[in-house]
Amino acid sequence: MYTIMNASPLTLMIIMASMMVTPFYVCATYVASKASFRKGMLIASCLLVWGAIMTWVCLAEIPRSLGLLGALIIPVCWAAPTLALFLRRQWFLDKPLSQRWLVALQMWRVIGAVFLVEMARRNLPGIFAYPAGIGDVLVAVVAATTLLRYRRVAEPPRGAILLVIGCGLLDFMSAFFFGFTSSAGPMQLFFPTVPNHSLLFPTGMIPLFLVPCALFFHALSGLTLRQGARTPAPAM
Repeated sequence: MYTIMNASPLTLMIIMASMMVTPFYVCATYVASKASFRKGMLIASCLLVWGAIMTWVCLAEIPRSLGLLGALIIPVCWAAPTLALFLRRQWFLDKPLSQRWLVALQMWRVIGAVFLVEMARRNLPGIFAYPAGIGDVLVAVVAATTLLRYRRVAEPPRGAILLVIGCGLLDFMSAFFFGFTSSAGPMQLFFPTVPNHSLLFPTGMIPLFLVPCALFFHALSGLTLRQGARTPAPAM
């Protein structure tokens, strides 16, 4: 039997739409970057399978059913796609990807506002919803501002890209800390009057699927920067 949060229909539609769009966005990034369409489709297909598995994990409340061991599922989910990228970076980045597309993915983080919606519905505590929701919105604003500020140049400058990555990682660290320490368990530090059930479906699909995808794009962006820095300048 599955347990589902009594979430707003808006929350459900936003999260499900984001899950469906993300794999296609990955493929579109490879196509727009004039990289391999086949490779983009393969990565997108893997993400679709990953999303299906994580949907079952979320609906079946696997993290809660495993107790303390289940607490490891979130960091493992966050790390797995990025780890695969680092282990096979030459395969993923045999051709440089467009930083515009990589940065633009982070604008989708505005969907983190659904945490605030569910807080207002008393489905989530403020100790988690405020840093997670506001942090996501701020990262989306930083990404959008970067793209608008440098819309007339081929690629945003290195400093602007690093700012987006840095803000994005700080937001994830904050959300993980307050999410982990406000949830029932031996490491709980905060005891809000509203229990933290953020891992219930549908909000659970954000940490289980959408956050790993955003981290994957941060890593792609960082490795593309590094790859560009190592490319020797053409001889004059």
